[in-house]
Amino acid sequence: MKEFFAKFVLAVKAHKGRTVAISVAAVVLIFAIITLSCFGAVTFNRFATGYVPTEADLALINENPENQYARVLIIGVDGMGDYVNRMEKGSMPNYEKLFGGFTTENGMVVGASVTHTGLAVYPTISAQNWTSMFHGVRPFYHGIKGAASNKDLENGKTPNEKYPSFIKAYLDAHPEGKVLSSCTWKAVNNGAIEDLPQVKKINNDCETVYAIANGNRDEAGNAIIRNEALVSRIKAETAVDGYADETYALTDAVTVQRIIDETAAEDYKIAYMHLNQVDSAGHSYGNNKHAYIKAVSRVDVLLGELYRAYEARGWLDDTLFILCTDHGHRYLQDGTGHGGNSDVEVTVTFAIAGKTVKQGAPGKYVNTDLAPIVAYALGVKADENWQGKVPYGMFTLLG
Repeated sequence: MKEFFAKFVLAVKAHKGRTVAISVAAVVLIFAIITLSCFGAVTFNRFATGYVPTEADLALINENPENQYARVLIIGVDGMGDYVNRMEKGSMPNYEKLFGGFTTENGMVVGASVTHTGLAVYPTISAQNWTSMFHGVRPFYHGIKGAASNKDLENGKTPNEKYPSFIKAYLDAHPEGKVLSSCTWKAVNNGAIEDLPQVKKINNDCETVYAIANGNRDEAGNAIIRNEALVSRIKAETAVDGYADETYALTDAVTVQRIIDETAAEDYKIAYMHLNQVDSAGHSYGNNKHAYIKAVSRVDVLLGELYRAYEARGWLDDTLFILCTDHGHRYLQDGTGHGGNSDVEVTVTFAIAGKTVKQGAPGKYVNTDLAPIVAYALGVKADENWQGKVPYGMFTLLG
């Protein structure tokens, strides 16, 4: 051994210059790898932290009816980021009621867990984030990525089958279950959600919106959106902002109306909706502008429609309510749109309310966490390939 080290020292001395150069290069390379890894983790990958529920955790739900939900309602608001937290207090009364925690008429205490510091996956593009939310993994894995990802998803490109959505995970465990998805932006139905016989997909079209614009009546003379005051408000508020904004606002109202009508007619375990007017306003005017603020406010009106419908049916006790968003928007002076890594684009709100939800702010939330959150609440085992987790402090029965 001594002889080996003696020869090694002599070799180093003989090639001193080369050895120093190699050593310096190695140190630089190591630091570069560490730096790039850290930069990638922070900028390009949002790593989830939280629980992976065990069989024992799921048994607390599946073996105890009082811990089970009859239904899950997911309200997806495109482009809202964390802006609901920037609205003046009292200007979002329905959001504050639904996600502030409340007690039902039957005495059920409904807890609410809300964060306004959640993280979108990078890049902050709609198709990539909604797919990550449904399938529990980052874009590199589910495969909906690149500059054309929105169009790809609209045209029916589907994610890597290795990473099922929480909808498929639920239906694999409960083949008799039913799922509803009503969307203003068709890409979620066309690509992000698998085509399964138990899933009813509704893409709300422009023809319906034009009918509303010409009197809010269908061919039989019935009101398409039964809240006539809401239709009047949309037309008045969007008159100064342009017809495209009116189109999306009216379509969002149709999207919600379909959820209300369809869930009354059939027993859906999961009902999802995609609302697009906030994103439209963000693209046209930018974050923090009049049209953007009004769009967020009109979403609150739609939350009120949903709350009152579920309250009238006596469904507040055993419904899990979720509000989520894919990304935020840049300010106008920075150029409208999204896709970058600025705070206003990356930071998102996530709000959840239900009888097993722990009141207060949860731990770190990342958009990949939606899939395991829904699966856990329904007593379904998370897919082994999901990267998302159930955030700490979100549920009373976990942790």
